[in-house]
Amino acid sequence: MDENQEEDLSIAEVIEVPQVGLIHVAAHICLDILDSARHRRKLYVGEWLPEPVPDGTTTVAPTPGRASVTLGRSTALMVVRESLTPAARAAFVLRDMFALSFGEVAAVVGRSPQMCRNVASSACRYVRDRRRQETASDVHTRIVTAFWAACDTRDLAALVSLLDPEATTLSDGGGKVRAALKPIHGADRTARFMLAALLQYPKLEATLQSVNGRTGLVLRHETTVSGVVSFHVQGEKITDVWLVLNPDKLRSWNHS
Repeated sequence: MDENQEEDLSIAEVIEVPQVGLIHVAAHICLDILDSARHRRKLYVGEWLPEPVPDGTTTVAPTPGRASVTLGRSTALMVVRESLTPAARAAFVLRDMFALSFGEVAAVVGRSPQMCRNVASSACRYVRDRRRQETASDVHTRIVTAFWAACDTRDLAALVSLLDPEATTLSDGGGKVRAALKPIHGADRTARFMLAALLQYPKLEATLQSVNGRTGLVLRHETTVSGVVSFHVQGEKITDVWLVLNPDKLRSWNHS
């Protein structure tokens, strides 16, 4: 065997690294990133929300014996996933999306296979229950459209009627722009907060656009996106309003 053949074989060996091994390496890197992110959020000013994105789906490459998986990235599901511990998120993704055995998952997250089974099952139920609560896309769009119409006409009564009595609003300014530092609870308080916020910016323009795969509101001052609002609609009522104002999280909207 000549030197060129030996070189070709070594290259082939590198290329044919088992996919599971690559998943393990990537998972360890992600766990480190998640741990670091959780630490940073403890120092974050006010409420923290995931970054809104214009396109709401991601396709994961297929694993052996499984088709490719399309992950929903609605804000509701992103918020739910962010509430999970790094180990729970890793166990959920590795088991549900990549079909790793619980023994393989345990090797990645540093837990026993039984604990990984319990954590992954619990996380899976948590995420899927939240997904089942989401209303149909056409209903969601209709409710959000009516919400903005009520905001635009400053119709407090109409706005309150669209909100669940226990509705919650979170606004994320990251300490860089003015935002509510704590959650706002209740339909009346949420409606008044939204109207008061809009009155502060009379030249603000809003458009209905896809935010994380669901209809939301994109707020612009002149040509700059200054806020993105997403919603969780259950039945015919808005249960959650998420308002991202931190300019660091709006770069994809201003440089697309």
